[in-house]
Amino acid sequence: MKSIFAVIALVLLAACQSTPKLEEDARYVKLATVVDRHDFTEVERKQAAAHTPSDTHGSIGVGLSVGSGGGFGFGFGGLMFGTGGQNTKRDEPPQVAKGANRYTVQPLRNTERIEVMSYTQYKVGDCVKVLAGHPTEYPRFFELKPGEHCE
Repeated sequence: MKSIFAVIALVLLAACQSTPKLEEDARYVKLATVVDRHDFTEVERKQAAAHTPSDTHGSIGVGLSVGSGGGFGFGFGGLMFGTGGQNTKRDEPPQVAKGANRYTVQPLRNTERIEVMSYTQYKVGDCVKVLAGHPTEYPRFFELKPGEHCE
């Protein structure tokens, strides 16, 4: 039984190792040029803040474990209490209410236009590395590596 778990663990580890980092996945990451920038007004930011759900989330957890062995054995496994709070979501898209701007970018050698929300400040004409078209991730910018540039 242990050998089956070991084989499954190795297969999962190999699968995780072969997956490229999100910012290096050529299927979804492209070099692009910023073609438009929309700065939201204070009124728009206040409206967005009024419609944004609260950032505080709380939880309480209780667990109890009791186990018994074969024959005459009996054991108390443990008792656990926990509380937790979460101030922000780990990986949420940039929010207008928190200062994000909307950029329209055009990938190199392509007529496609992609809208991206970002806190980073770019100007029209800047070269950027953008994630777009990913099935589970929101569009975002990555830092250009040395040697990467738009033509």
